[in-house]
Amino acid sequence: MAPNWQTERHAIRPRSSPALLATLVLAAALAAAPVLVASSAASASVGSVPPEVRAYVTGGGLMERLDDIYGENASGEGVDFDETTTPGPISRVFLWTDERLAGDVEGKPARMANEWAVPVSVAEQPVGVAVVWINLDTEQPELAEFTSGAEAASALAEVPDDAQLVRDAATGAWFALAEEVATPLVAGSSGVTEPTPVDELELVAPTPEPEVEIADPGFGLAIAVAAVLFAAIVTLLVVRRVRTV
Repeated sequence: MAPNWQTERHAIRPRSSPALLATLVLAAALAAAPVLVASSAASASVGSVPPEVRAYVTGGGLMERLDDIYGENASGEGVDFDETTTPGPISRVFLWTDERLAGDVEGKPARMANEWAVPVSVAEQPVGVAVVWINLDTEQPELAEFTSGAEAASALAEVPDDAQLVRDAATGAWFALAEEVATPLVAGSSGVTEPTPVDELELVAPTPEPEVEIADPGFGLAIAVAAVLFAAIVTLLVVRRVRTV
């Protein structure tokens, strides 16, 4: 959830003039309009939402990218993202700390990640969850992934304001963590079906992705040079032999 900005309220004393009262009512309605418009992608849960992430989600960038990558293709596969596509509340994503995954229950169980989860609906029907991150090279928000599923989208649209949204990467589960209790929003393969003290969770570290071996360009160049030299030597020997004959 974004920092709690406290709006200072000033008491307005009613005046006898009906015109003045109507003017004040109209001004209040106009002031509230931007808040009502932004509520469809308001912050959810604990954690900050940078302005650029909010702009990406609410300004159409996320929806356009979703349609480009996960949209319906010529074969009818994918999600039909249309003009009714709507982002839900933006939640900062937390991950279990390395210490907690190693079995150390001391300290904070979760840490903030460079990720924000956004439930997505089409025609007011939940269709999946998009994860946005900030590209560290461009410093711009981008779509990281999209997982289709109405259950997860519905669950992540209702994250409590006072909870951290924790993603269990090893099991695909999502938890609402508040007051040292983890409540499963999406169970995944965790086997957790009810609110559980976080110290009692049997956490498993996610399997690291295999590293892609990149051949050393210097080694390849050395082989190429050796092959050329070998061919030159063989050619020279053949020429000398022909001349001697």
